[in-house]
Amino acid sequence: MDKFEEMLQKMQKMTDIDRKQMINKAKGMCICGKCPTYNDCMKGKTEFLFCITGKSSCTTTKKACICPTCPLTPMIGLKFAYYCVNGSERELRKLK
Repeated sequence: MDKFEEMLQKMQKMTDIDRKQMINKAKGMCICGKCPTYNDCMKGKTEFLFCITGKSSCTTTKKACICPTCPLTPMIGLKFAYYCVNGSERELRKLK
């Protein structure tokens, strides 16, 4: 089991309040809004934290990806990129 899977297990054992606090901390570290692929539609819908929440509801074109430079990547063991287009880490790993 890797760091991301450990984090998922930890979150499943948390209370709703603790889980929300953890997600709010992650939101504070999120850099999605600085990404070249992030567009006005995403901004208007205040979408971000795609590695956790999944792909954007907006139509977008891949321009460049800064996911690998996000502070959350090493912290929670992210392995993929372009989450705004491809889906969350959990979805990409096909985890339940």
